[in-house]
Amino acid sequence: MGALKVGVVGCGHNGQAWARGYQASKRAELAAICDLWPERRDETKKLAPGAKAYANLDEMLEKEHLDVLSVHTSDHLHAEPFVKGMEAGCHVLVEKPMGNTMEDLERMTAVARRSDRKTHVGHILRFNPLFAEIKRLCAEGVLGEIFYLEADYIHNLFGQADPARLNPFTGNVNWYLEHEIPIVGGGVHQLDLLRWYADSNVVEVQGYGNSIAFPAMKNNDCMVAIFNFESGAVAKVAALYGPVGPRPPHCNMAVYGTRGTVRGGQLMVGEGHDAKVTDLAQKDIAGHPFEPQLEHFLECIIEDKPTLVDAFSGANSAAATIMAAEAIRTGEKQRVPIFAP
Repeated sequence: MGALKVGVVGCGHNGQAWARGYQASKRAELAAICDLWPERRDETKKLAPGAKAYANLDEMLEKEHLDVLSVHTSDHLHAEPFVKGMEAGCHVLVEKPMGNTMEDLERMTAVARRSDRKTHVGHILRFNPLFAEIKRLCAEGVLGEIFYLEADYIHNLFGQADPARLNPFTGNVNWYLEHEIPIVGGGVHQLDLLRWYADSNVVEVQGYGNSIAFPAMKNNDCMVAIFNFESGAVAKVAALYGPVGPRPPHCNMAVYGTRGTVRGGQLMVGEGHDAKVTDLAQKDIAGHPFEPQLEHFLECIIEDKPTLVDAFSGANSAAATIMAAEAIRTGEKQRVPIFAP
């Protein structure tokens, strides 16, 4: 198989980062880009001069006969291009969270179930070497049976209120202030890792939140949820968008098993307080490892291998956080449905 013909829809910050990646990859030919915003199309064309620019996704899909559609629209607008891409016969990559509502997840998994195309949801932290090493420790039984996990998305995002983010082509609103749900848009990063480590799906969630620190957001800017897994493990995830100070190291990641613990970038194995300590922190990397994730997706298509986070795995991570938001809104514990192929 030669280079895969790729189209990118959504040319904001992440869309441009992925466009650069596809442009640089030997496995891809970036053939087309799509965005409603002319300036964003122009900026992305500079990164990929050979790509054709479109304002309409239907037109791009009809004319370009793409192998791959890469979806980088706003979080609440992931479902429509995902479904259209799959129905057009494309392999589809979509940013996390896979969807913002249960209805979106149901539509997306239904079309994935009918298709033989590959899907991948952009849970980029799985490609960070530190978090991949923690998965190896869990999978190989070094930590024993996992019984408690926690991780946090703590990030000052006041900059997202910038008036320049008003999009005249999607209702002239700042989607981040109107539609972002912190436990879904941010906390899903961490919840996905915890699902991966526990090798289990969430079945129930409860939570609390407030709008004290960043009241410009329509949804609570502080959300904290407790997740109960099928395996019996329990996990906590906090998503804070208005804190003072830098982001905490390693996402405050902690994984507790019957034989060992990972906490503060350290592995502790042994019994009780007498544990052998190994430093893992040097494996952590800054920023977002787009390139390894991009190459993984393209390789899986070319070599017909399963992707690390397919539509069903991505839906199960998103569903747990969507129901966490519902638990916070209602003040009531929520059951979490599980999506299967």
